[in-house]
Amino acid sequence: MPTEKERLDEVEPTVADLVATTESLKAELNRVSTRLRVLERRLSGAGSGPDEDLDAVAGIADTVAALRAAWDAEQELLADSVRGELRSEVAEYESLRQERDAVAGRLTSGRVPRIERDQLQHRVDNLEWQLSVREAEAADAAERLAADQAAEEEPWRAEAVMAGDKARQEVLDIARTRLERALATDTRLPLWFRIGLGEITHPDPAPWVEAAVTLIAYRLEYGITDPVSPLGEVPSAGSGMAAWVRRAEVHADLVDQLESLHP
Repeated sequence: MPTEKERLDEVEPTVADLVATTESLKAELNRVSTRLRVLERRLSGAGSGPDEDLDAVAGIADTVAALRAAWDAEQELLADSVRGELRSEVAEYESLRQERDAVAGRLTSGRVPRIERDQLQHRVDNLEWQLSVREAEAADAAERLAADQAAEEEPWRAEAVMAGDKARQEVLDIARTRLERALATDTRLPLWFRIGLGEITHPDPAPWVEAAVTLIAYRLEYGITDPVSPLGEVPSAGSGMAAWVRRAEVHADLVDQLESLHP
């Protein structure tokens, strides 16, 4: 039967291995924790390096110019959703007018029984009333559609819109590159960035990063330089023009993204 010393001698190497492994794990955990703290500090914008100007347009003049030209071009073009609504409005008016003419035609045919004639007259009167109510709006809708079609047929507008679509993707790439560079070099991110994004989300930082990229791109595209407000003034889509509708939709989507980061 082994003595106590023999038993201790037997387990001593195992204990030593466990102690060494534990110390190694503790050292690795400390290293990872330190890196995470640095990463969190960088992602929150509180870097120790120089201030980062994410709104700078130096070096991206062509992309910015294409975005501005697209904005000008789309000031005279209706948004697709608005165009569809106006077309429906005109079509409904025309449908009522055609129905009125058809019913009135039967009424004047001279071959309609008196009882049915009264019903038809009532229908004509009702349709006339509906047409009078809708006439001004239908005329305005038709006028806007005609102006939109004329603008859409101008070659320079189509070219500017296409160039703008390409530039919009380019500015997203630029925004992502700027963010990655700022985080890698530990620069101090602007106040508007820290207000808009807040702390890095856990455990998945991807939504935070994507919101940051979209926010930077939004400011570059629309020339926002407010040092405090991340999104600047709230845009209105009331005009129905493509430029403003797109901006309002992107703005609303960005607000949702930013709010979802820290519910």
